[in-house]
Amino acid sequence: RVSPEDARRLGLVTGGPARLVTRTGAAQVMVEVSPSMRPGHLALPNGTGTRDGGVAPNTLTSLQDRDAFAGTPWHKFVPARLELLHDG
Repeated sequence: RVSPEDARRLGLVTGGPARLVTRTGAAQVMVEVSPSMRPGHLALPNGTGTRDGGVAPNTLTSLQDRDAFAGTPWHKFVPARLELLHDG
């Protein structure tokens, strides 16, 4: 999910392909433009209720980005960028 403002800036549309890039990897995702998202923030569903065959978000997390107290990797605050993918 991405905000309408970021979607316009990046040329993204709902249902269109994009590439989600983090320090540990990248994945092709399907865009959902949502007014509930704030500019500069992305959301990638993870867990129960999502469709089979999607992205495994945990593969995009890093041990370098983790909670200082518990040591667990960040799952809600992963530095990332979204890029437009062209069909074909």
